[in-house]
Amino acid sequence: MTPTAPPPDHVGVRPTALVLLAGVRTEIAAWVSRSVVPLATVPLEGWTVVLGTGSTPVGAPYDDAGMLLAARPVPPRAGPALGFFELDGRAVVTVHGAGRRKGPTWVVWEPDLGLLRPPGLELAGPAEITRAAGAPAEVRDELVDLLHEKRARPVTMLQAVMATLGLPGARLLAEPARVEELPGTTLHQPAGRQVGWFEDAVADSVRLRRELGALG
Repeated sequence: MTPTAPPPDHVGVRPTALVLLAGVRTEIAAWVSRSVVPLATVPLEGWTVVLGTGSTPVGAPYDDAGMLLAARPVPPRAGPALGFFELDGRAVVTVHGAGRRKGPTWVVWEPDLGLLRPPGLELAGPAEITRAAGAPAEVRDELVDLLHEKRARPVTMLQAVMATLGLPGARLLAEPARVEELPGTTLHQPAGRQVGWFEDAVADSVRLRRELGALG
Protein backbone atom coordinates (compact mmCIF):
# COMPACT_ATOMS: atom_id res chain seq x y z
CA MET A 1 0.00 0.00 0.00
CA THR A 2 1.39 3.41 -0.98
CA PRO A 3 -0.25 6.40 0.75
CA THR A 4 0.07 9.68 -1.15
CA ALA A 5 -0.21 11.79 2.01
CA PRO A 6 -0.71 11.27 5.75
CA PRO A 7 -4.37 11.28 6.80
CA PRO A 8 -5.50 14.69 8.07
CA ASP A 9 -7.43 15.27 11.29
CA HIS A 10 -10.78 15.66 9.50
CA VAL A 11 -10.88 12.07 8.20
CA GLY A 12 -13.60 10.35 10.19
CA VAL A 13 -16.59 8.20 9.36
CA ARG A 14 -16.21 6.27 6.11
CA PRO A 15 -19.01 6.85 3.63
CA THR A 16 -20.57 3.82 1.97
CA ALA A 17 -19.29 4.85 -1.43
CA LEU A 18 -17.61 2.71 -4.09
CA VAL A 19 -16.99 3.46 -7.77
CA LEU A 20 -15.77 0.94 -10.35
CA LEU A 21 -14.04 2.40 -13.41
CA ALA A 22 -12.94 0.43 -16.49
CA GLY A 23 -11.29 3.16 -18.56
CA VAL A 24 -7.74 4.33 -19.13
CA ARG A 25 -5.69 4.05 -15.94
CA THR A 26 -3.98 7.41 -16.38
CA GLU A 27 -7.35 9.12 -16.86
CA ILE A 28 -8.68 7.42 -13.72
CA ALA A 29 -5.60 8.47 -11.74
CA ALA A 30 -6.07 12.07 -12.87
CA TRP A 31 -9.74 11.96 -11.85
CA VAL A 32 -8.81 10.61 -8.41
CA SER A 33 -6.08 13.23 -7.93
CA ARG A 34 -8.64 16.03 -8.32
CA SER A 35 -11.06 14.58 -5.75
CA VAL A 36 -11.96 16.53 -2.63
CA VAL A 37 -13.11 13.26 -1.04
CA PRO A 38 -10.47 11.03 0.62
CA LEU A 39 -10.19 7.89 -1.48
CA ALA A 40 -8.52 4.49 -1.71
CA THR A 41 -7.92 2.99 -5.15
CA VAL A 42 -6.99 -0.56 -6.07
CA PRO A 43 -6.97 -2.56 -9.33
CA LEU A 44 -9.32 -5.52 -9.12
CA GLU A 45 -10.33 -7.99 -11.84
CA GLY A 46 -9.99 -5.58 -14.75
CA TRP A 47 -11.56 -2.65 -12.92
CA THR A 48 -10.18 0.15 -10.78
CA VAL A 49 -12.00 0.26 -7.47
CA VAL A 50 -12.31 3.72 -5.93
CA LEU A 51 -13.54 3.70 -2.35
CA GLY A 52 -14.47 6.66 -0.14
CA THR A 53 -12.39 6.51 3.04
CA GLY A 54 -13.45 9.49 5.13
CA SER A 55 -15.08 12.87 5.50
CA THR A 56 -14.51 15.67 3.03
CA PRO A 57 -12.94 18.96 4.18
CA VAL A 58 -15.29 20.96 1.95
CA GLY A 59 -17.70 23.24 3.78
CA ALA A 60 -21.46 22.72 4.03
CA PRO A 61 -23.63 21.99 2.13
CA TYR A 62 -21.00 20.10 0.09
CA ASP A 63 -19.53 18.20 3.04
CA ASP A 64 -21.37 14.91 2.37
CA ALA A 65 -18.57 12.76 0.96
CA GLY A 66 -20.86 10.05 -0.42
CA MET A 67 -23.20 12.48 -2.15
CA LEU A 68 -20.29 14.46 -3.55
CA LEU A 69 -18.69 11.35 -5.03
CA ALA A 70 -22.01 10.05 -6.39
CA ALA A 71 -22.76 13.28 -8.26
CA ARG A 72 -19.26 13.78 -9.66
CA PRO A 73 -19.02 13.22 -13.44
CA VAL A 74 -16.53 10.68 -14.77
CA PRO A 75 -14.46 11.76 -17.82
CA PRO A 76 -15.35 9.76 -20.95
CA ARG A 77 -11.95 8.06 -21.19
CA ALA A 78 -12.08 7.00 -17.53
CA GLY A 79 -15.36 5.12 -18.05
CA PRO A 80 -17.51 3.20 -18.27
CA ALA A 81 -18.07 3.44 -14.54
CA LEU A 82 -20.63 2.37 -11.98
CA GLY A 83 -21.04 3.77 -8.46
CA PHE A 84 -22.61 2.12 -5.42
CA PHE A 85 -23.66 4.26 -2.45
CA GLU A 86 -25.80 4.27 0.66
CA LEU A 87 -27.23 7.78 0.94
CA ASP A 88 -29.84 8.80 3.51
CA GLY A 89 -30.85 5.17 4.08
CA ARG A 90 -31.25 4.45 0.37
CA ALA A 91 -29.27 2.30 -2.03
CA VAL A 92 -28.06 4.41 -4.93
CA VAL A 93 -26.40 3.18 -8.14
CA THR A 94 -24.85 5.60 -10.62
CA VAL A 95 -23.98 4.77 -14.21
CA HIS A 96 -21.46 6.51 -16.47
CA GLY A 97 -21.59 4.92 -19.91
CA ALA A 98 -18.52 4.78 -22.13
CA GLY A 99 -18.06 8.12 -23.84
CA ARG A 100 -20.80 9.79 -21.80
CA ARG A 101 -19.94 13.45 -21.28
CA LYS A 102 -22.73 14.46 -18.89
CA GLY A 103 -23.26 13.48 -15.29
CA PRO A 104 -24.39 10.03 -14.20
CA THR A 105 -27.74 8.34 -14.60
CA TRP A 106 -29.26 6.99 -11.40
CA VAL A 107 -31.00 4.11 -9.65
CA VAL A 108 -32.49 5.00 -6.25
CA TRP A 109 -33.94 2.24 -4.07
CA GLU A 110 -35.41 2.44 -0.58
CA PRO A 111 -36.33 -0.40 1.82
CA ASP A 112 -40.08 -1.14 1.92
CA LEU A 113 -40.67 1.16 -1.06
CA GLY A 114 -38.40 -0.27 -3.74
CA LEU A 115 -37.42 1.83 -6.74
CA LEU A 116 -37.97 5.58 -6.48
CA ARG A 117 -38.20 8.26 -9.17
CA PRO A 118 -36.63 11.38 -7.63
CA PRO A 119 -37.46 14.53 -9.62
CA GLY A 120 -34.54 16.07 -11.46
CA LEU A 121 -32.50 12.88 -11.80
CA GLU A 122 -32.04 11.05 -15.10
CA LEU A 123 -32.82 7.41 -14.34
CA ALA A 124 -30.67 4.50 -15.51
CA GLY A 125 -32.41 1.61 -17.24
CA PRO A 126 -31.49 -2.04 -16.58
CA ALA A 127 -30.05 -2.51 -20.08
CA GLU A 128 -27.82 0.54 -19.60
CA ILE A 129 -26.57 -0.79 -16.26
CA THR A 130 -25.90 -4.24 -17.69
CA ARG A 131 -24.05 -2.78 -20.66
CA ALA A 132 -21.86 -0.52 -18.50
CA ALA A 133 -20.96 -3.50 -16.32
CA GLY A 134 -19.99 -5.60 -19.34
CA ALA A 135 -22.43 -8.30 -18.20
CA PRO A 136 -24.27 -10.69 -20.55
CA ALA A 137 -27.55 -9.33 -21.92
CA GLU A 138 -29.58 -11.99 -20.12
CA VAL A 139 -28.48 -10.54 -16.76
CA ARG A 140 -30.87 -7.66 -17.41
CA ASP A 141 -33.92 -9.73 -16.42
CA GLU A 142 -32.21 -10.91 -13.23
CA LEU A 143 -31.43 -7.31 -12.37
CA VAL A 144 -35.03 -6.21 -12.94
CA ASP A 145 -36.30 -8.97 -10.63
CA LEU A 146 -33.75 -8.03 -7.96
CA LEU A 147 -34.62 -4.32 -7.98
CA HIS A 148 -38.30 -5.15 -7.45
CA GLU A 149 -37.37 -6.68 -4.09
CA LYS A 150 -38.34 -4.39 -1.20
CA ARG A 151 -37.12 -6.21 1.89
CA ALA A 152 -33.39 -5.75 2.25
CA ARG A 153 -30.90 -3.38 3.79
CA PRO A 154 -29.42 -0.81 1.39
CA VAL A 155 -25.91 -2.28 1.58
CA THR A 156 -27.29 -5.78 1.03
CA MET A 157 -29.15 -4.58 -2.07
CA LEU A 158 -26.01 -2.90 -3.42
CA GLN A 159 -23.98 -6.05 -2.88
CA ALA A 160 -26.66 -8.13 -4.59
CA VAL A 161 -26.65 -5.81 -7.61
CA MET A 162 -22.87 -6.07 -7.86
CA ALA A 163 -23.00 -9.86 -7.56
CA THR A 164 -25.74 -10.10 -10.22
CA LEU A 165 -23.63 -8.01 -12.59
CA GLY A 166 -20.52 -10.05 -11.85
CA LEU A 167 -18.63 -7.04 -10.49
CA PRO A 168 -15.74 -7.24 -8.01
CA GLY A 169 -15.42 -5.49 -4.66
CA ALA A 170 -18.90 -6.05 -3.18
CA ARG A 171 -17.40 -7.09 0.16
CA LEU A 172 -15.73 -3.68 0.47
CA LEU A 173 -19.12 -1.98 0.79
CA ALA A 174 -19.69 -3.64 4.16
CA GLU A 175 -16.03 -3.89 5.17
CA PRO A 176 -14.30 -0.87 3.60
CA ALA A 177 -11.23 -1.09 5.84
CA ARG A 178 -10.28 -4.30 4.01
CA VAL A 179 -9.19 -2.25 1.01
CA GLU A 180 -6.00 -1.38 2.90
CA GLU A 181 -5.08 -5.09 2.95
CA LEU A 182 -5.28 -5.48 -0.83
CA PRO A 183 -2.07 -5.38 -2.89
CA GLY A 184 -1.70 -2.26 -5.00
CA THR A 185 -3.93 -0.04 -2.85
CA THR A 186 -3.12 3.66 -2.99
CA LEU A 187 -4.57 6.31 -0.69
CA HIS A 188 -5.49 9.82 -1.82
CA GLN A 189 -6.01 12.75 0.52
CA PRO A 190 -7.42 16.01 -0.88
CA ALA A 191 -4.83 18.77 -1.25
CA GLY A 192 -5.70 22.12 0.31
CA ARG A 193 -5.26 23.78 -3.07
CA GLN A 194 -7.77 21.40 -4.67
CA VAL A 195 -10.30 22.04 -1.89
CA GLY A 196 -9.86 25.80 -2.37
CA TRP A 197 -10.45 25.52 -6.11
CA PHE A 198 -13.58 23.45 -5.52
CA GLU A 199 -15.03 25.91 -3.02
CA ASP A 200 -14.25 28.86 -5.32
CA ALA A 201 -15.97 27.08 -8.24
CA VAL A 202 -19.03 26.31 -6.12
CA ALA A 203 -19.23 29.92 -4.93
CA ASP A 204 -19.00 31.19 -8.52
CA SER A 205 -21.74 28.77 -9.62
CA VAL A 206 -24.07 29.84 -6.81
CA ARG A 207 -23.39 33.52 -7.54
CA LEU A 208 -24.10 33.04 -11.26
CA ARG A 209 -27.39 31.26 -10.56
CA ARG A 210 -28.49 34.05 -8.25
CA GLU A 211 -27.61 36.69 -10.85
CA LEU A 212 -29.44 34.80 -13.61
CA GLY A 213 -32.42 34.40 -11.30
CA ALA A 214 -32.43 38.11 -10.63
CA LEU A 215 -32.41 38.77 -14.38
CA GLY A 216 -35.47 36.58 -14.78
